[in-house]
Amino acid sequence: MAYPVTNGVTTFLAPPEGYVVDFEHPQQQNALHHYLIFGILGSLALFCLIQRLYTKHFLTGSLKIDDALLASVIMQSVQIWSISIGGLCHHAWEMPIEVFEKHMLSSYIVAPIFITCNGLSKTSLLTFYLQISPQRWFRITIWTTIVMVACYTVVIAGLLLFGCKPIRAAFDPYEFGTGTCVDLPSLYIAIAVANIVSDVVLFTIPIPMIIRLKMPTAQKIGAALMFGVGSITVATSIVRMVYLPSLLGAVDIPWVAAPANVWSFVEVNLFIICGSMPTFRKFLKRFLPKWMGSSGQSHPSKPTTFDTSQSKLHRQPHTGYTQFDIVELDNFSEHKKEGVIQATVADVESKRSGRDDTSEEAILDERSIAYTKTFQVQYSA
Repeated sequence: MAYPVTNGVTTFLAPPEGYVVDFEHPQQQNALHHYLIFGILGSLALFCLIQRLYTKHFLTGSLKIDDALLASVIMQSVQIWSISIGGLCHHAWEMPIEVFEKHMLSSYIVAPIFITCNGLSKTSLLTFYLQISPQRWFRITIWTTIVMVACYTVVIAGLLLFGCKPIRAAFDPYEFGTGTCVDLPSLYIAIAVANIVSDVVLFTIPIPMIIRLKMPTAQKIGAALMFGVGSITVATSIVRMVYLPSLLGAVDIPWVAAPANVWSFVEVNLFIICGSMPTFRKFLKRFLPKWMGSSGQSHPSKPTTFDTSQSKLHRQPHTGYTQFDIVELDNFSEHKKEGVIQATVADVESKRSGRDDTSEEAILDERSIAYTKTFQVQYSA
């Protein structure tokens, strides 16, 4: 396939009539936005990811496959490299065809990594949700969502990788038109729709459970912050989808794709930050114990004590088979033959006691969630 030559340089597209091509100082679109997001939001996301990996490896010893979120940072590095060599954010007629090919190759590599990391980050949060409640309907909903996310992630990543025959037709301009390829712009729109739907589901599922749980104020703030950051990803997905239709039928791909790609950068960074939040409490208790009201050491929670005028309450050891601590009432006053007492039973279980020290719930709070129950006992001689 023959391509146009401009000023002695072969390009993928011929410039519009009257356009003055400048290979030394080509026009750019949204390049600065990419650099700023990568430098500021990307640095914050990288810090969050490092603390997540440190906490799960050194403090709990429970690294899992969802920690492959690190690939998201690699993805952005590839895109930044593409910008730096004059690919993304530039007109196709103001770059040598070799640079255009490198841009197309970087996009081919990055697209499946983006959708895979997106799916892994959502799966990470969903597995964390499994620790919130043992209720059957809630767990079925979570597992159904996990299966949905896993299915569309695998299908879309597969189409992005193997959507062209031969595969080189996806990125080699000299192979364009020699094979068959899926409609990538339409596939990108499908990805955006899937992301929006899964984002909405992801951040609405746990709300009813969180509202009913009795949690410390700091933990409620942390949960609200996590859901707040997560809800922003819904907005970024919607904004990105607004730009994607412009790719339909576009030939100046590096230029047209730039605005949508900015929001892809924002979205993936927010998901890294959001996916790393469950480990922050453990991390801060290790390095800033005074801020977290802790000495920095893990101690079993102190027994809950109760004081009433008629009786003395004793707390028996907690076992894995009881939801609430067993409280015995004894030593009633010999002078009172009848009366009513009121007591509140609370279970504040230490996760260091042996049952669970590796789940993300345990990372979020060593003591677990306190279950409380208030009741009255009437007695008579």
